[in-house]
Amino acid sequence: MRGRRSKASWSRHHDVVSIRAGNDRADATGTSTEEGRRIGRPRDEGARSAILAATMEVLGEVGFGRLTIDSVAARAGVGKATIYRRWESKERLTLDAIAEAKPDDSPVPDTGSLRADLLEVYGGMVEQMGDPANSAVMAGLMAEATVNRELAEALADFVSDRRERTRAVVRRGIERGELPVGTDVDLLIDLLSGPLLSRALFRMAPVDQALLTTLVDVVIGGLGNLPSGGGVGPT
Repeated sequence: MRGRRSKASWSRHHDVVSIRAGNDRADATGTSTEEGRRIGRPRDEGARSAILAATMEVLGEVGFGRLTIDSVAARAGVGKATIYRRWESKERLTLDAIAEAKPDDSPVPDTGSLRADLLEVYGGMVEQMGDPANSAVMAGLMAEATVNRELAEALADFVSDRRERTRAVVRRGIERGELPVGTDVDLLIDLLSGPLLSRALFRMAPVDQALLTTLVDVVIGGLGNLPSGGGVGPT
């Protein structure tokens, strides 16, 4: 009947439309959309550093509460979709940006001395806290975490991961006999981290290597004098 197409005719028509649509998606240089995606991936990988750097800049200017994905995208010169492909939320983006600013990817120190290992592990933390911009960012995150459950959970995971290096160092010190068996590893870490955080974030006082050395000596000396198996906590 007139007006009807045979199956073969319809198939040819569909193929032509598909080809035309594919050609229409080609860019001005003749590159198809799919080819463009493949070509664009290296640029997308390279955008990561720009996004993380932009995040730290915006954080330092407006704080976590006013940071938006829009503002980071504009600063980094990328689209929002590029950010959301990598980070599900601004909380995760922020913590990755902080980690990138001072990466913790060096090997766990093993000098044979607990004191020397702790000074090396915490040396990076002291250096980071010596930057007022970093201290301001961390103070803002800690404040926001009290009212933002997602950030609080992400921050807890972030801190726990970074403490694992110190746990390994302390456990080796216990195995070498530098600390009593039964020493509470996380308590020792708190005794070192707490004064550094308090001084940098709440007192706005300088944090330096001399302070760190004193803290390490006091904590090791105090816990080292406890009797073995004296109920100081789990390792």
